Amino acid sequence: MQSLKKLATLLLLSCSIPTLSAQTYLNLDFETMSGNQVRSWFTLNNAAVYSRDSVEKVSGDYSYKISKTNPNEKRDAFFSNTLPFELVKGKDIILKGRIKTDIKEKAEAGLVLVAYDKMGKPIQFDDMAGKRIDHTSSWQEVSISAKIDSNAALISIGGVCYGGAMTAWFDDFELFIDGQKYITPVPRTAPLTKNELAVLKKYCYPLKSFDPNFNNDADLSILKKLTKDAKIVALGESSHGSSEIFKMKHRIIKYLTQYDNFNMLAFEANMPESNTLNKAILNQQFDQINLMKTLYFWTWHTTEIRNLLNWMQDFNQGKPKIEFAGFDMQFYKGAIEEVKKALQTNTEIQKDLYEFEYFISTIAYQYANQNGKVSLPDEQIHRTTQLHTQLKTVIQKSDKTGTEKDWLLQNMRILEQYVDQKIGDGNPEEKRDRYMAENLLWLLDHHPDPRIIAWAHNGHISKSNKTIDKGFFDSPMKMGGYIADAFPDKSLSIGFTFYDGSYTAMDPNDIKSFPAETAFPGTYEHFLNQMDKPIFILDLKKIKADKPVELDWLLSTLPFRTIGGNKQANEFRDTNIADAFDYLIFIKTSTNSHFLN
Repeated sequence: MQSLKKLATLLLLSCSIPTLSAQTYLNLDFETMSGNQVRSWFTLNNAAVYSRDSVEKVSGDYSYKISKTNPNEKRDAFFSNTLPFELVKGKDIILKGRIKTDIKEKAEAGLVLVAYDKMGKPIQFDDMAGKRIDHTSSWQEVSISAKIDSNAALISIGGVCYGGAMTAWFDDFELFIDGQKYITPVPRTAPLTKNELAVLKKYCYPLKSFDPNFNNDADLSILKKLTKDAKIVALGESSHGSSEIFKMKHRIIKYLTQYDNFNMLAFEANMPESNTLNKAILNQQFDQINLMKTLYFWTWHTTEIRNLLNWMQDFNQGKPKIEFAGFDMQFYKGAIEEVKKALQTNTEIQKDLYEFEYFISTIAYQYANQNGKVSLPDEQIHRTTQLHTQLKTVIQKSDKTGTEKDWLLQNMRILEQYVDQKIGDGNPEEKRDRYMAENLLWLLDHHPDPRIIAWAHNGHISKSNKTIDKGFFDSPMKMGGYIADAFPDKSLSIGFTFYDGSYTAMDPNDIKSFPAETAFPGTYEHFLNQMDKPIFILDLKKIKADKPVELDWLLSTLPFRTIGGNKQANEFRDTNIADAFDYLIFIKTSTNSHFLN
């Protein structure tokens, strides 16, 4: 049987950690599907087959079934959901449910509840130890009760199957808060009315094409109005592998560069390596660059990105010019090479520089080969910090120009960010977003008359969760939120999504095309597709300001496509797009991006 710590960690990882409200739809009766997934409930491992059952049930049309029948499977099976913590912390709660079991060998089934503090540490745990169902049984009511700690930042509930081969059915969950039954709202799936469509149309700007070589830019003229005061315009993507999204972004970049004086394209790519790529583009040497080697991730090693950067090189033969940059910090080699090259004539510092590189490479090796776990003695970590300070002092006292010093010190900062993300306290993903925002703002400060187009995933450009607290759950701050706080009137976030089609992704080690899950009723994409327009910009900023009652559904939290670079079993996550983005570009059909040979 798993230890408390291990199970609590697995349940934590299975939660998507969304921003929840008191009206969160919990799907306690397992009736609603999200495409092929039971909406609101998450599984992490494949120790069992998880499905809905229309035959064995207590209420409604379905129960939730766990089939753990492989005699060689030693892992435990579980599913989980996330409670709205602002509604339950400090309160007395009761979680009730019905369970039916068919046990073939020693096994148990029950409910589970875990509360975590803001650093992700479990502070309350109950998995019905001593009260679980351990024999074949018809439907039985079971329950867990707890007073939720006031320090809880995330509360996970669910069901578990411990031990050997068994089948268990779960149904009719109920949640009581201080004695009152929690009634979750019913998600809307009905089509938009004619009036709702008419109002929605007022906030849409149709686009004629995603093709960057389209010969008429009149449809993009609205962008000059939308971006007129912006210093940073962030372009997102729901998938790192959509050809149409990448092409649409390419077309927008061309337009903003040619007609609206934007002069830098900054990627979700490592900062020092991107600077090297920029030099190649400016020197007309882009054809000598291996994108995979330069930018690391397969997502940039595509025909769509190569065409974009080739256009930049051609455009830069004239004036004005657009520069390429990166703002990510996930790799250390580019930064350490910049520092080594700059200090290669300083013989006195070479030993310290070698030692510093050795410590960082050790961190990188352990992180990559020990599942993100780094174990260094405290004195070694202290020595790394000491060497970092010494190297910064050498750079500051060197005879480099001001611009050269600034760039070298920024590379030292990249190395500092890298080490802190890998071994420091706190959430590594939150740190990455914070550091990417910091690096993007550095570019803004060190570029003459800057107007930057930032390219990143929708999740990074999101402006949601604007509470600057370095905690774990209570502030899952994204890059877009930090940028919006720094430049509330000078930054824009433009999300992208699509209704159906395909995309490129990795699963688990192969990069290939996958069919996209067609947006199902109740998703933003399903509603937006009813506009019957293949491509359009949706003015979320104005909708949020006007708050038309006909668009209340759009201002609520609904499933929204979120894929990233890996194949996702569930492509949709609950999101509030009006909080996340200023504008959203909808494309009806995506096809996969084209991986370079």
